[in-house]
Formats: sequence, structure tokens, C-alpha cells
Amino acid sequence: MAIPANLIVNLSFNPPEIKIIGPIKETTVAKLGATLQSVCTSSPGQNSDKNKFKKVESPAHWECRLPAAYANEEMGQSGIMLTILDALEEEGDWKLKGSNAINHDETQVTYKFFFVHKM
Repeated sequence: MAIPANLIVNLSFNPPEIKIIGPIKETTVAKLGATLQSVCTSSPGQNSDKNKFKKVESPAHWECRLPAAYANEEMGQSGIMLTILDALEEEGDWKLKGSNAINHDETQVTYKFFFVHKM
């Protein structure tokens, strides 16, 4: 029996930082890079190349930092999470297995989503 692949999405706010660890399609990453800036609650028109996802080799993962953006709790953070969940649903074959949230202080919060590849 084959072991299913895992995917981990780390989200830190504010400013928004996204890290995706696991076998995600490059088309999904490109779609996320094009849409994430627009769901933030500030600086929606400042989408630039430095705000796109970059592939990091050690350890292998994708990351995107939006240093000039802000995502408030009510709309921005949930909008970013929903955008990521929608993109993974469109890619198909990913099942959410767990999640975690940590409040570091009054402004910094981190969310982790754990996915497993459907067999």
C-alpha cells in the first residue's frame, strides 16, 4: 500500500506570509500568486513580482511575502484562507486532515493546515 503525499500550508499575519510545503502543482501556485494580493484588506493594487511565490530549495517549499499588505481578522485573513482552500480544491485530490492556530501577540497570528492526498 502506497503512502499518501502530505501538504502543509503555513500562514502568518501581519504582514501576510504564506509557505506551502509539499507536492503542489505550479499552476496552482501561479494562480495563488496572482490572486492573494487582491484579497488583502490594504494595498490591493500593489501587486508586483516581489509579491509572487518563490521556490525555496532548502527545505523545498514555496513562499510568498506581502510586506506592504495587511489582512484584518474579519475579511483579509479569512479571504486568504478561502482562496488557498479553493485553489487546492480545484487542484483536486487534497483532503484537509487538521489545522492549528497560534496567537503570538496582539497582532501576530499563525495558522497551519495539514492536507493528505486522497488515495
